[in-house]
Amino acid sequence: MSRNQIAAVTGLIVRALAKRWADANGLSREQGLLLAWAAGALASVAIMRV
Repeated sequence: MSRNQIAAVTGLIVRALAKRWADANGLSREQGLLLAWAAGALASVAIMRV
C-alpha cells in the first residue's frame, strides 16, 4: 500500500470516528461534520509527514 493510500484510508477512518464521537456527545450535525473533516485532514497530513 502506498503512503497516499494509507493517508486516504486513515482519513476516512478518523472522519468516521469523529462523526460518531460528535453524535455521542451532542454536537450538532454541522459541528460534527466540521470536526470530522478537520480530524480527517489532520490525520492525512500527519501520515504524509511521517
